[in-house]
Amino acid sequence: MPYLRFQDVSFAAANRPILDGITFEVDRGETLVLLGRSGSGKTTALRLINRLLTPTSGAIFVDGQNIAQLDPIALRRRTGYVIQEFGLLPHWTVEENVALVPRLLGWPEEKQKTRARELLEQVGLAEMAARSPRQLSGGQRQRVGVARALAAEPGLLLFDEPFGALDPVTRHEMQQQFLALQARYRVAAVFVTHDLLEALKIGTRIAVLDAGKIECLVSRDEFLNVDKPVTRSFIETIRV
Repeated sequence: MPYLRFQDVSFAAANRPILDGITFEVDRGETLVLLGRSGSGKTTALRLINRLLTPTSGAIFVDGQNIAQLDPIALRRRTGYVIQEFGLLPHWTVEENVALVPRLLGWPEEKQKTRARELLEQVGLAEMAARSPRQLSGGQRQRVGVARALAAEPGLLLFDEPFGALDPVTRHEMQQQFLALQARYRVAAVFVTHDLLEALKIGTRIAVLDAGKIECLVSRDEFLNVDKPVTRSFIETIRV
């Protein structure tokens, strides 16, 4: 059974369709990249998974459960979410930020600390556990954000253009860090980007969204051979 499943999902706002009957599945250990131009519906799809929005029609299943029947707060606490703006609490230490969700879930304090330190070690920030987020660089803050997303051992990770504001070298380092963590934890991941090179680097499969519909959904290896208009326009960006 796939860990995440979209079943004919549509969403409209102010009578304007944003997503139109999209269907896809994501297994554990797989990263599905949602690729598209601004306004194509990528971030809306993520917000539907996290119940920040509610589908107009269709259904979304996480670990076999229809999320419409789940408590939204409980769902969000079992789903890691990484955004471009980091979202760290400025008056908490790095370690406290990583341990946020385990704390909310009522884990024993020592277990919270052990988990936070383990993840900070894995993202190369163990020596910065006692610092505040403002003492870190942008790339370091994003590493903390990824560690925090993994802290409560979620089965599902959502990434909304998390590396878009980073310089090219730091962005490459974060992509490599993501691949290493995914290989270790084998979660189901949905990664939103408008950068084809990033999609090809980290995606197991790539879905191209256009005007709220999926134009194609193929493996990374198949992508460059797709002959559909929006997909071809992305491919042309790397053929100079």
